[in-house]
Amino acid sequence: MAHEIAKLLLEHAETFLGRIEAVETALSLGMPLNEIESYLDWLDQVRVVRNPAELPENPPAHEIEGAESA
Repeated sequence: MAHEIAKLLLEHAETFLGRIEAVETALSLGMPLNEIESYLDWLDQVRVVRNPAELPENPPAHEIEGAESA
């Protein structure tokens, strides 16, 4: 149960300082650092997929230097 609480804290940490506090709390709840790192990496990947609007737009093929028209 403690790891689930730690994961919720990590998930809801929106700022750098918030993440630091969440990591410290997760460690105090007994969650190993390697699991915290893995969870944060996974969480970052999930957030990128959920928010594709935040990704830079891919330029059309004709604007890419060296691309040939089909």
